[in-house]
Amino acid sequence: MLFVEQSIQLGLDYYRRLRKNEEFFAKAYEIAKEIKKRAKEVFGDCDVFIVGSFAQGEHTLSSDLDLLIVSSKIPSRLKFEEYSKFVKLLTNDDRVNIHLLSKESFEEVKKFYEPRIEIS
Repeated sequence: MLFVEQSIQLGLDYYRRLRKNEEFFAKAYEIAKEIKKRAKEVFGDCDVFIVGSFAQGEHTLSSDLDLLIVSSKIPSRLKFEEYSKFVKLLTNDDRVNIHLLSKESFEEVKKFYEPRIEIS
């Protein structure tokens, strides 16, 4: 009986998380705009794009929100510690996946980030 109760609880927890994610994705553009505001404080001039499954129109309620930040102030090679520091300054939501690229690196790989939605 305990196993059944635990299974039911896990199912309910998962359902609640999916409902929260539904609200999260409904606010994706607002979230991206807020992160762009923070990114401008950190990097100055930068471009922010929504990429990944959301930009492709294929996200599910268990997807994350991929945001690409491009700036000349982002080093071409980032150590994990530097990357982590920047991400913590931008968001504390683990559903947001931050991609950081220098302008030079972006020019080399931008075809892999299509489609992308620019955040103004």
